[in-house]
Amino acid sequence: MSTRESITPAETQLLKPAGSSPTRAWSVYARLLAWPPLHKLVYLGSDLVAITLAHMLAVRIVEHYLRVPMSALNPPEYHRYYIPFFTAILFLFDGYKSPELRRPEQELESSCKAVALSFLGLVLFNFVLFRSEAFSRYLLVSWFTMACILLVAMRFTLRTIHEKLWKSGLCQRRALLVGSSVGLSEFQQLLLIQRHHCYEMTGIVLDSDTSEALSTGVSNLPVLGSLDQWEQCLAATGANTLILVYPAVPYGQEWFGGLLQRCKQLRVDVELYSGDLATANLNYERDEYARCFRFHARPRWSLTLQAFLKRSLDVAVGSIGSVVTLVLTPILGLLIKLEDGGPVFYRSPYVLPDYKNGYYLKFRTMRVDADKILMRDAELRKQFEKQYKLVRDPRVTRIGRLLRKSSLDELPSFFSILRGDISMVGPRTIMQAQRERYGPALPKLLSVKPGLTGFWQVMGRQLTTHEERVQMDMFYIDRWSIWLDLLIIAKTFRTVLFGDGAF
Repeated sequence: MSTRESITPAETQLLKPAGSSPTRAWSVYARLLAWPPLHKLVYLGSDLVAITLAHMLAVRIVEHYLRVPMSALNPPEYHRYYIPFFTAILFLFDGYKSPELRRPEQELESSCKAVALSFLGLVLFNFVLFRSEAFSRYLLVSWFTMACILLVAMRFTLRTIHEKLWKSGLCQRRALLVGSSVGLSEFQQLLLIQRHHCYEMTGIVLDSDTSEALSTGVSNLPVLGSLDQWEQCLAATGANTLILVYPAVPYGQEWFGGLLQRCKQLRVDVELYSGDLATANLNYERDEYARCFRFHARPRWSLTLQAFLKRSLDVAVGSIGSVVTLVLTPILGLLIKLEDGGPVFYRSPYVLPDYKNGYYLKFRTMRVDADKILMRDAELRKQFEKQYKLVRDPRVTRIGRLLRKSSLDELPSFFSILRGDISMVGPRTIMQAQRERYGPALPKLLSVKPGLTGFWQVMGRQLTTHEERVQMDMFYIDRWSIWLDLLIIAKTFRTVLFGDGAF
């Protein structure tokens, strides 16, 4: 699959070459806003504001609503000690280490863990040092709740602001890409499916003749030279980050070591990308004696716990969704019946791991003769076979269009989630007719339960191409965690609320 086929016009900004800034002042602002220490200071300031505000709100809640006397809240000025303590804990969780390069589920995980650990630390601290003092446990619980909410909200607000600045050409790291066109295309495709805008690509340095780049997704970036010219290209572009695709070249270890030493002298960051490591989802540690990296899988207990939490989340969401479905079914069923008198539900088929068909229910949104309409219209059938979706599908009924726009047609699926047939979050379901299009990726996609929502739905919904959907599902499987599921569920509510990409 070529990268060119899966890049939509709206996304070409991610791959635009440098030099499009209209003025010198714009370039100065862009470099200032991309300065890593500035990001750390901004995040530190937002954390202090969030924790301080959380304490003020917690005191007000406990004092005015729970009627706890002020003398019993905490020792005088105690919050001045635990606010720096909290920021120190967050620092230990790498909360200020390149926050602009951290994925959102990692942001959520580190923030929640830091707040929880700070909360436990304060409880132990109070038990040891302030046993004789009057101290409100309600205050600690209120502070913990408000701190989780406000800290996560502040950090994700900053991420949203950064994303807006990235898309405007500000806050971006000027990067020079070095390696083979195939590897660089794979690297940029990985950024595309995540909608990541952090890099301002200045150009590429290839390990072979320049004609190779013309057939890949990096062809819109200028080819600046060959590998022996990488330093001149770096100086010409003013890039402060060099991204090297591994294995980059046949030049050998000596060449690579010389590149690292020279970049160290120039104070240029080097990022090493490996396609194998990108999909392995391994943790790593650095051996300080040998300066080598040790890669290891996540602990089994962590995976077991997260799998248990995922199923618990499915049961909770499935139970609530099933109740809502039972309440709304008489109303929506009547509207569907009044339109054409056809059945209320549609049994949507999908492929099980044993390649047999499974089914889950949806409210019917298409005409009863939808299959016949598709068979009669050759052009319509051609469009459908390309994407398995139609932008203005003539088979969809009027009430069906409303149900799809609001995602209400998916409500009966909560019964399948509750039974455990499908999950709340997972790869998209695959129909028998689509099996051949997935090729070697099919077994991996069928190895996990499909989901009612998933990574591709919140990253573009129907606006993504088929190839991108496959890559996004593979990305989800490779990087699954309960934190990623929580983030996808939160984004799903926003997507459904605003109807993003629905038709």
